[in-house]
Amino acid sequence: MTTKFGTLVTLPSDTEITMSRDFDAPASLVWDAFTKPSLIKRWLLGPDGWEMPICEVDLRVGGKWRYGWAQPDGSNAFEMYGEYSEVTPHSRIVHTEHFEDNPPAVTTITFVEADGRTTMTTTMRLVSQEARDAVLATGMADGAGRSYERLGEVLAELS
Repeated sequence: MTTKFGTLVTLPSDTEITMSRDFDAPASLVWDAFTKPSLIKRWLLGPDGWEMPICEVDLRVGGKWRYGWAQPDGSNAFEMYGEYSEVTPHSRIVHTEHFEDNPPAVTTITFVEADGRTTMTTTMRLVSQEARDAVLATGMADGAGRSYERLGEVLAELS
Protein backbone atom coordinates (compact mmCIF):
# COMPACT_ATOMS: atom_id res chain seq x y z
CA MET A 1 0.00 0.00 0.00
CA THR A 2 1.54 3.28 -1.13
CA THR A 3 0.39 6.81 -1.78
CA LYS A 4 1.29 8.47 -5.08
CA PHE A 5 0.49 12.19 -5.27
CA GLY A 6 -2.45 11.68 -2.87
CA THR A 7 -3.71 8.53 -4.61
CA LEU A 8 -3.82 5.33 -2.57
CA VAL A 9 -2.36 2.41 -4.55
CA THR A 10 -3.00 -1.13 -3.29
CA LEU A 11 -2.59 -4.68 -4.57
CA PRO A 12 -5.78 -6.50 -3.50
CA SER A 13 -4.76 -9.74 -5.24
CA ASP A 14 -1.91 -11.24 -7.26
CA THR A 15 -3.50 -9.92 -10.46
CA GLU A 16 -5.01 -6.57 -9.42
CA ILE A 17 -3.91 -2.97 -8.94
CA THR A 18 -6.33 -0.59 -7.23
CA MET A 19 -6.01 3.19 -7.10
CA SER A 20 -8.35 5.30 -5.01
CA ARG A 21 -8.68 9.02 -4.51
CA ASP A 22 -11.21 11.45 -3.05
CA PHE A 23 -12.25 14.52 -5.00
CA ASP A 24 -14.02 17.60 -3.70
CA ALA A 25 -16.66 17.42 -6.43
CA PRO A 26 -19.96 15.65 -7.08
CA ALA A 27 -19.90 12.29 -8.87
CA SER A 28 -21.57 13.79 -11.94
CA LEU A 29 -18.65 16.19 -12.43
CA VAL A 30 -15.99 13.53 -11.82
CA TRP A 31 -17.88 11.29 -14.29
CA ASP A 32 -17.78 14.05 -16.91
CA ALA A 33 -14.03 14.43 -16.39
CA PHE A 34 -13.59 10.69 -17.06
CA THR A 35 -15.89 10.52 -20.09
CA LYS A 36 -15.67 13.78 -22.07
CA PRO A 37 -12.60 14.04 -24.33
CA SER A 38 -12.28 17.81 -23.85
CA LEU A 39 -11.83 17.21 -20.10
CA ILE A 40 -9.85 13.96 -20.30
CA LYS A 41 -7.19 15.71 -22.40
CA ARG A 42 -6.69 18.25 -19.60
CA TRP A 43 -5.74 15.79 -16.86
CA LEU A 44 -4.97 12.25 -18.10
CA LEU A 45 -1.39 13.08 -19.05
CA GLY A 46 0.75 11.05 -16.66
CA PRO A 47 4.00 12.76 -15.71
CA ASP A 48 4.34 16.47 -16.43
CA GLY A 49 5.44 17.32 -19.97
CA TRP A 50 3.21 14.89 -21.89
CA GLU A 51 0.38 15.72 -24.28
CA MET A 52 -2.65 13.70 -25.38
CA PRO A 53 -3.17 14.19 -29.14
CA ILE A 54 -5.55 11.20 -29.40
CA CYS A 55 -8.65 10.98 -27.21
CA GLU A 56 -11.61 9.09 -28.66
CA VAL A 57 -14.58 7.98 -26.54
CA ASP A 58 -17.70 6.11 -27.69
CA LEU A 59 -19.28 5.80 -24.24
CA ARG A 60 -21.75 2.92 -24.56
CA VAL A 61 -21.66 -0.82 -24.00
CA GLY A 62 -19.74 -2.18 -26.98
CA GLY A 63 -18.33 1.30 -27.71
CA LYS A 64 -14.60 1.75 -28.05
CA TRP A 65 -12.09 4.19 -26.58
CA ARG A 66 -8.59 5.09 -27.73
CA TYR A 67 -6.01 7.34 -26.07
CA GLY A 68 -2.62 8.38 -27.39
CA TRP A 69 0.17 10.32 -25.67
CA ALA A 70 3.40 11.92 -26.85
CA GLN A 71 6.03 14.44 -25.88
CA PRO A 72 5.36 17.97 -27.26
CA ASP A 73 7.76 17.30 -30.15
CA GLY A 74 5.80 14.14 -31.06
CA SER A 75 8.44 11.73 -29.73
CA ASN A 76 7.87 8.72 -27.46
CA ALA A 77 4.30 8.34 -28.71
CA PHE A 78 2.21 5.43 -27.45
CA GLU A 79 -1.44 4.41 -27.42
CA MET A 80 -3.94 2.40 -25.41
CA TYR A 81 -7.41 1.29 -26.45
CA GLY A 82 -10.32 -0.82 -25.31
CA GLU A 83 -14.03 -1.52 -25.32
CA TYR A 84 -16.72 -0.66 -22.77
CA SER A 85 -18.62 -3.59 -21.25
CA GLU A 86 -20.52 -1.62 -18.60
CA VAL A 87 -21.52 2.05 -18.45
CA THR A 88 -23.64 3.16 -15.48
CA PRO A 89 -23.74 6.97 -15.51
CA HIS A 90 -22.14 8.70 -12.54
CA SER A 91 -21.30 5.43 -10.77
CA ARG A 92 -19.44 2.73 -12.77
CA ILE A 93 -17.45 2.06 -15.94
CA VAL A 94 -15.95 -1.29 -16.94
CA HIS A 95 -13.73 -1.63 -20.00
CA THR A 96 -10.91 -3.63 -21.50
CA GLU A 97 -7.51 -2.02 -21.78
CA HIS A 98 -4.97 -3.01 -24.44
CA PHE A 99 -1.41 -1.68 -24.33
CA GLU A 100 1.28 -2.70 -26.82
CA ASP A 101 1.65 -6.49 -27.05
CA ASN A 102 0.48 -7.16 -23.51
CA PRO A 103 -2.61 -9.28 -22.78
CA PRO A 104 -5.64 -7.07 -22.17
CA ALA A 105 -6.60 -5.94 -18.69
CA VAL A 106 -10.11 -5.34 -17.41
CA THR A 107 -10.52 -2.01 -15.65
CA THR A 108 -13.40 -1.09 -13.35
CA ILE A 109 -13.87 2.52 -12.26
CA THR A 110 -16.40 3.41 -9.56
CA PHE A 111 -17.58 6.81 -8.36
CA VAL A 112 -19.16 7.02 -4.91
CA GLU A 113 -20.49 10.38 -3.73
CA ALA A 114 -21.05 11.40 -0.11
CA ASP A 115 -21.68 14.95 1.08
CA GLY A 116 -20.63 16.47 -2.26
CA ARG A 117 -17.30 14.58 -2.35
CA THR A 118 -16.58 11.66 -4.64
CA THR A 119 -14.34 8.66 -4.06
CA MET A 120 -13.03 7.33 -7.36
CA THR A 121 -11.66 3.79 -7.30
CA THR A 122 -9.98 2.21 -10.32
CA THR A 123 -9.21 -1.51 -10.26
CA MET A 124 -7.16 -3.04 -13.05
CA ARG A 125 -7.35 -6.85 -13.29
CA LEU A 126 -4.51 -8.42 -15.27
CA VAL A 127 -3.99 -11.98 -16.50
CA SER A 128 -1.19 -12.88 -14.08
CA GLN A 129 0.99 -11.64 -11.25
CA GLU A 130 3.83 -11.26 -13.77
CA ALA A 131 1.62 -9.01 -15.92
CA ARG A 132 0.59 -6.98 -12.86
CA ASP A 133 4.20 -6.54 -11.76
CA ALA A 134 5.25 -5.55 -15.30
CA VAL A 135 2.58 -2.83 -15.35
CA LEU A 136 3.74 -1.54 -11.97
CA ALA A 137 7.35 -1.52 -13.20
CA THR A 138 6.44 0.97 -15.95
CA GLY A 139 5.84 3.69 -13.35
CA MET A 140 2.12 3.58 -14.05
CA ALA A 141 1.22 4.30 -10.42
CA ASP A 142 3.32 7.49 -10.42
CA GLY A 143 1.84 8.65 -13.73
CA ALA A 144 -1.71 7.87 -12.62
CA GLY A 145 -1.11 9.57 -9.29
CA ARG A 146 0.06 12.74 -11.00
CA SER A 147 -2.87 12.55 -13.43
CA TYR A 148 -5.37 12.25 -10.56
CA GLU A 149 -3.68 15.17 -8.80
CA ARG A 150 -4.13 17.17 -12.01
CA LEU A 151 -7.76 15.98 -12.19
CA GLY A 152 -8.35 17.47 -8.73
CA GLU A 153 -7.07 20.81 -10.05
CA VAL A 154 -9.36 20.62 -13.10
CA LEU A 155 -12.36 19.74 -10.92
CA ALA A 156 -11.61 22.71 -8.65
CA GLU A 157 -11.66 24.99 -11.72
CA LEU A 158 -14.97 23.52 -12.90
CA SER A 159 -16.73 23.66 -9.50
